[in-house]
Amino acid sequence: MRTLKGFGIVMLVAVLVVGIAVMVSAKNGTEAAVSVNASFSIPSWISLSAVGNGNVSFSDIAGPGSYAASNGTRLQVLSTTSWTISGEILWSESKMPEGASQQTIDNALERSYDKTSGSWGIHTVNVSYQFNVEVDDMANMPEGDYSLVIQYTATTD
Repeated sequence: MRTLKGFGIVMLVAVLVVGIAVMVSAKNGTEAAVSVNASFSIPSWISLSAVGNGNVSFSDIAGPGSYAASNGTRLQVLSTTSWTISGEILWSESKMPEGASQQTIDNALERSYDKTSGSWGIHTVNVSYQFNVEVDDMANMPEGDYSLVIQYTATTD
């Protein structure tokens, strides 16, 4: 029993000595550090918007020739991956006089992009417009008001 009591006292003293040593080293300003890994994933994502006034107008088309639009369109693409952009006339939402040829209008309306693709990030795409009318085109464009709806689409690769 005395041996067990003596062993218990020795163990108690040893634990106290180790505890004091740990407290002294902590008080001396030492630091402990640990690293962890933070993992996440960003999926393919894209956004397309028109910046400013998206409406485009032309002067009166008075005959054959080239007509520049009064302004262009500025689009903004925000994407997490590479992308491409395209545009098309939505004929079901456009308004033209009876007898006007969609094909003639589509061929005459030139849309020029300063870029049609890009990588991840924020990009500005400027679109300019010109209406090029040939002599024969006038036979397929009756008098009246024309209002075309152009839809731009940005697609991730």
